[in-house]
Amino acid sequence: MSVRVGLTLLKAEIGKVWGRPILEVTVSLMAVLTIVSVQPITQIVNHSEFSTIFQSAITGSVSATVASLMLPCIIMCAVLMALSFARDYESGLMQSLLSVPVSRKLFFTVKFVAVILPLALLTWGLTTFFVGLTFYSNPWLVLQLSFYALPVSLLSLIFCGGLGVLVALAVKRTIPAVLTSLLANFSIWYPTTMSTQQLLRNGVGYANYLCLTPSNGVLVFLDRLLGVIPIGLSPQITDALEYTLPASSFAILLIFYACILIIPLFVYFSRRFEICE
Repeated sequence: MSVRVGLTLLKAEIGKVWGRPILEVTVSLMAVLTIVSVQPITQIVNHSEFSTIFQSAITGSVSATVASLMLPCIIMCAVLMALSFARDYESGLMQSLLSVPVSRKLFFTVKFVAVILPLALLTWGLTTFFVGLTFYSNPWLVLQLSFYALPVSLLSLIFCGGLGVLVALAVKRTIPAVLTSLLANFSIWYPTTMSTQQLLRNGVGYANYLCLTPSNGVLVFLDRLLGVIPIGLSPQITDALEYTLPASSFAILLIFYACILIIPLFVYFSRRFEICE
């Protein structure tokens, strides 16, 4: 019975959060930024007899596409998560919903999943589509390698979503919550625009630890899963944490980031500590 209720609530919440024009704007934003960043349509590559080189090219394309999708993902995650919670508080709907005989745990999970799951699926779908346009001669390999984008983007979005929920529960006003969450997630994404290799060459001390930030860690972890091997790096750079830590270390780090906000917020929301104004 609870499963049926949960699915019904999830369907209703997805319809509310992703109603027009949110879905259209999200897909368009992600598609445009991906095309601008990696230009997949203009780089058609035919199947080569050198399967290793061909697979390496696909993994590089998957990594670049996911990196280009990160900014629109965190933007929409911040906006939608803040809207989902803060808008309900501001309109008085949250107080009414918390008074109905539905588990608060279920209610929180439904609202969170309704934002995170579609964004993760969109990331995977667009990655597969654009990489498939480039490497159309081996669709199965493209599908297989692009699947790694799903768990990686999910872990990243859980962290960004948790930050959005934290802001929404603290502010409880739609516009301030959206702007604050957007700024917070953007500041976390910004280190991905820095060239860690160039910073390391210049002797910048903190560059060695940029790979441990939530956004950079996601991309490094994806490269580890795909087996992307950097070429032509100096010994000084290859000794950096980004290239010496194993994939399991980044996996543990990302799981930690995913849990650090969402678990306390889940407990806070479900234990009736939340005050209905």
